[in-house]
Amino acid sequence: MLTSITGYWLRVIAPSAIESQELTLGPFPPGTNVYANISLNELNTYFELDSSNTKYSATGYIPYWTHYKDDGTESNQMQSMGFNQNAVAVDNCARIWLVLEGFRVVASALVNVITY
Repeated sequence: MLTSITGYWLRVIAPSAIESQELTLGPFPPGTNVYANISLNELNTYFELDSSNTKYSATGYIPYWTHYKDDGTESNQMQSMGFNQNAVAVDNCARIWLVLEGFRVVASALVNVITY
């Protein structure tokens, strides 16, 4: 049964170096199932790019999460698929970490969290 839907915004302003914003969700009460995703919403290259360096990037991903073990303790961090993991469903979820990174951009991302 659906118990909540929550949204969060992350934003990075990264004119010349990699910048990141991290969001840690939890700890959730034991027995909570969680679906979370992160989606890029904005990507702007306001910064001057010279002919020797025209590269820029932004990515939103979930690096890891934890769940509650049978004895009630929190598990070790479960590794994701790295930059390719932008959504996850975790039964008996303890925590989920989400990251937005940018390089030479202004970027924002929307995080959706559904508990059930």
